[in-house]
Amino acid sequence: MHAFRRTGDEVEARFEDIEVSVLVNLTEQLRLLIEGVADGGAHGDSAAGRLFPDAYTDDDEAAAEFRRFTVGDIAEGKKADADAVLATLREHGAVPVRMGSETVVRMGRDRALRWMRSLTDLRLSLDSRIAEPTDELVAELTEDDMESLRGMYDWLTFVQGTLIEALEELDAR
Repeated sequence: MHAFRRTGDEVEARFEDIEVSVLVNLTEQLRLLIEGVADGGAHGDSAAGRLFPDAYTDDDEAAAEFRRFTVGDIAEGKKADADAVLATLREHGAVPVRMGSETVVRMGRDRALRWMRSLTDLRLSLDSRIAEPTDELVAELTEDDMESLRGMYDWLTFVQGTLIEALEELDAR
């Protein structure tokens, strides 16, 4: 990946095919997790807990009541952010993924902010899998697999960091 940078009134980055594939796959998984939470599922899932933390940690009843009134709107916002990532990649011809290709994506400030929020959600959910793996995940993944997850987390951090820097340049204009 070539880091995000400001170009005129937009920000842009170049992604390789494998990077697009990883970003699409993770974003689609994130979207499924968000939908599961919105539909009342994913109880006890550490990633869901990071994306939708309890408002009241010392009062289960108040936390449940708060969640009942807010989870739908929060989930809709998170899904819209994830959809913006997928739409950007589609609009720039990156999806479906073509092996051996690179894609330059360009976006304005509003879309870039959606990317930033979605990258935050991706990092939170991935970090929860690394820091608090389920028994099933531990049984399925090797240490090399866990190292790959850590590598994806680091890459998402790089993507988000360069996007923040490019937006700061854009805002300074």
